[in-house]
Amino acid sequence: MALTISHVTVALQSAATAVPASPAAALLFAALTGLGMLAGIWAIRRFESWAIRHTAELVAFAAGLLVAGALLHLVPESADLVGTGRGLAWTLAGFLVLYLVEAHFLPHVHRRGELPIDDHHRAGHAHHVGPLVILGLAIHSLAEGVSVGAGLSARALIGTVAAALVVFHKLPVGIAAMSALYHSGVPGRRAAWVSSGLALITPLAVVVSYFTLRGVSEALLGILLGLAGGSFLYIGAADLLPEGQAHGRPVNTLMFVLGSLAMVAVKLGAH
Repeated sequence: MALTISHVTVALQSAATAVPASPAAALLFAALTGLGMLAGIWAIRRFESWAIRHTAELVAFAAGLLVAGALLHLVPESADLVGTGRGLAWTLAGFLVLYLVEAHFLPHVHRRGELPIDDHHRAGHAHHVGPLVILGLAIHSLAEGVSVGAGLSARALIGTVAAALVVFHKLPVGIAAMSALYHSGVPGRRAAWVSSGLALITPLAVVVSYFTLRGVSEALLGILLGLAGGSFLYIGAADLLPEGQAHGRPVNTLMFVLGSLAMVAVKLGAH
């Protein structure tokens, strides 16, 4: 289905209401989540030095978006649907799930493409890292897609915020995925194909979860939004923010603040 100006108009009109997003809006946001990661893959393939040089700023901005978006939008919405105590409990659960996934399935990969092994061990262990990166990013992408789909099926604004968080987050993720696969010995063309396949997981999960979750109970949606809020909070605070501040540059701090303020503006504009 081609995305036209009319689809964009419908999506924006839907997002301004307190009702579930329209199918056109869901398809649009699903496509954007995939395009965000594809843009990162394309950037590292075509402009590797530029992409790596500016990734820290992108990561810091994305961190601000995710942390503020989770705290100002997803977590309060979960609390409204299932109660404050349960909403916070499911938020904590989402945080812990992402922590366990990254701790055991996705080795920490610096946005500059360095792996957590020294040169002496790199040759002997690099071939094990590629599959772990793929598995970890696949689980990560699936969780993000379900989070966006759940948000869109609950309220258009919440889904729009979740989709925006994923889109901005996916650009540095695409760069990181390509860098990790490069350094684990995967040839450039194959790394691009594998990363592109990973980029499709999130939009497919958005579409499937959106149509599957339409009409389900508010309690289930509240649980899913709490899990989404916790996962985004973990990604922003525990994963992206340390990377964005790794070199202590003032511009990175500014980018984090701007990302946070963008979510504050969305919150104020919705009232």
